[in-house]
Parts: sequence; structure tokens; C-alpha cells
Amino acid sequence: MGSQGTQGQRSFEDHLTNELRIALEDFTELSHVADWCAKMCASEGPQLATCAAICRDIAELAAFNEKLIARDSMFGPEIADTFIRIAREGLPELQQYQQHPHVAETISAIDRTMDSCTTLLEMVGGQSMGGRGTSGQR
Repeated sequence: MGSQGTQGQRSFEDHLTNELRIALEDFTELSHVADWCAKMCASEGPQLATCAAICRDIAELAAFNEKLIARDSMFGPEIADTFIRIAREGLPELQQYQQHPHVAETISAIDRTMDSCTTLLEMVGGQSMGGRGTSGQR
């Protein structure tokens, strides 16, 4: 009995599905990789200024999505959709500079995150990301 812990208390991870966990990990990694890429682009001169700006935006959106997943925000799916739209719009610009290793790594992280985010959005179908509060649906 003692190994069960306190009944009725669930940890944060207990409410995460595999899809949520993967998306959360991808957003976490992307926020770090894109932030690093933005700094690298900025240090390489003005020719990469647009690339740096896109990476900063992607990093901040990833971090925001991470926070919304963590608190099971009802606005999570909407912001995840926004991330996908902005990532799609920014990728062509980033791909022009994919010969730079930091940009190539960021593109890979964006692709992974878009995939996991799309999978998650298909599963929740507009419900809150954690899936709570949906048992009363008809």
C-alpha cells in the first residue's frame, strides 16, 4: 500500500498522452535550437538578419506552445495551429541558408515539431491539449 503514494493526486506527466509528451519535447528542443540559431545568424552579419528574426519568432512560439501544453490551456490548439502556419511561411526563407549547419539543424527541428504538432492536433480535434473536460461530450 505504501508504494502507491497519495490517492487522487496525479503528477503532470500522468495527464500527458504519448503524443502530448512528444510534442512537448519537440517544442522544448525547438525553442533552444531556434534561439541558438538566431544568435548564430545574428553574429554572421546582416545577410542572415531575416533568418535570425524568423528563428527568434519560432523559438518564442515554441516556448509559448510548451507553456500552454504544460498548463493544459484551452487555447493550446489555436496557438499550435499558429505555430504550424508561421513555420510553413518561414521555412522557405530558412531553406535558402540551409548550407549553414545551425540553420539546417533548426529546419530539422521545425520539421519534427510540425509533424508531432500536426499529429497532436488531429488527435485532440480542437479539444484542450490535455484532453481533460471532454468526457461530457456528446
